[in-house]
Amino acid sequence: MSFQEQSLEDRYKQLAEQNCRTMTDTIRMAREADDVGAETLAKLALDREKLLKVDQDLDYINSSLKRCEYHLHSMESWSGAIGNYFRGLPKPENSGTYNATTLPKKAPMCPLSVWRGVFLTEKKVEAALQEGKVHSFQAGEHVMYLVSNAGARVSTSRAIKDCVVVTNLGAFQVKGGVRVGGKGGGFPLRAVESAYMIKGTFLAHDVIHVKSWAGNGIAELSFWNRAATEFMLFVLNEIPHNSRKWQDRQNRPSTYDHTTTTATDRKSRTTATTSTTSTTTHRLPGESEIQRLAREHDEQFDTQLDQLGRVLDDVAYKAKAIGEEVREQNKLINHTKKRVEDTHGRLGKSNMRARRLLRS
Repeated sequence: MSFQEQSLEDRYKQLAEQNCRTMTDTIRMAREADDVGAETLAKLALDREKLLKVDQDLDYINSSLKRCEYHLHSMESWSGAIGNYFRGLPKPENSGTYNATTLPKKAPMCPLSVWRGVFLTEKKVEAALQEGKVHSFQAGEHVMYLVSNAGARVSTSRAIKDCVVVTNLGAFQVKGGVRVGGKGGGFPLRAVESAYMIKGTFLAHDVIHVKSWAGNGIAELSFWNRAATEFMLFVLNEIPHNSRKWQDRQNRPSTYDHTTTTATDRKSRTTATTSTTSTTTHRLPGESEIQRLAREHDEQFDTQLDQLGRVLDDVAYKAKAIGEEVREQNKLINHTKKRVEDTHGRLGKSNMRARRLLRS
């Protein structure tokens, strides 16, 4: 081999290594963007729960205002009292919790035995689960729903002994203060394909059977409250809705999931990517050294392009999901703002009526 050929070979190796490093850095940055997208979706899910809890609290406030207006009407005149006598007590406020949100109108009303949103923070549910050694939370994991089978008005320590817990990563059941299936009991939400309910009899609880994408059952969740069963059945069947449409469009299962991503996972993925650059193949018959290097470089580059394409697919999917979630939350914010303004107006009128009665 001449000096010129040796110099050309060394230069080609340097360029190939530089291209490989550049592509590796690109894949790493794309995966970091995917991690940020997953964390953003988790935070948006928590924000939505807070907004839904505000909307639900407005239901209770408006129901109280209805009763206040009913009694004020009776106190203002005899005709109002007689009319109220025949009309009876006002009906509770129709829940607007899910009427202008990301869930369709067929969604059942969230019962009091299902704790969510700010109520979970007030009850310090996550701290109680950790102190009771029921569940160890991963980074970015938070409770979305706690279904109390011990009643809606019980203490947190009592509720976590008999409940179903749904986090943004998975779900599990607790009976008698012990997690069903041990520390690893439960199932990841990304594995949920569908769920169906078996109604309990007079002395038996309702059971929700959860089916995985593999076609087999992965868990059973039991509930003592029928309204809670119907609500959680709807929630579990909504989980795979968007991902199923995306997977059908891609005609393949998702090859890259960040719901349980850790620093160790990122390190192993980076190691796996960079390790492809160190693989070597033998020279084919009649192939020069430059041709072998070019062939190896093309094979490695194609592999890295495939990896980058898969990651970018997931980044694009998460970006679309974030955009849709933000749009729906804007609708919910406008819906809640209008309800707050209406409630404030009704409260002002009730105060004026009460003051007139006190002066008379």
